[in-house]
Amino acid sequence: MDLKAKMIVDSIRWSLERQGIPVYIEHKGDSNAGAIFIAHDKGLGLYDVYHRVFDYLKGKRIKYLDTFTEERLKEFFKKQIDIDADLWLIEIVSKEVDLNDLFLKQGL
Repeated sequence: MDLKAKMIVDSIRWSLERQGIPVYIEHKGDSNAGAIFIAHDKGLGLYDVYHRVFDYLKGKRIKYLDTFTEERLKEFFKKQIDIDADLWLIEIVSKEVDLNDLFLKQGL
């Protein structure tokens, strides 16, 4: 079953906010099929970035992309939004949360 983008974003947001972790929707995309990017602010000006990709063995999954500085992150997302204005950009601010664990638990 392929979940709609808004459902995935809401699931991530609600799970983290229940733990007291701030989540910001920096760019709202297409509710049904927008690409999803997650910028995890780990402090010190570094961001781990995740995105939803198609995995031939497991279907669509959220996977780690790269670590960016704040300047590089802004440039990267400006280019991504220029290419696809329907993408979702979520920012999570927490030094402690393990997003890979969250995504596995939620089947994302």
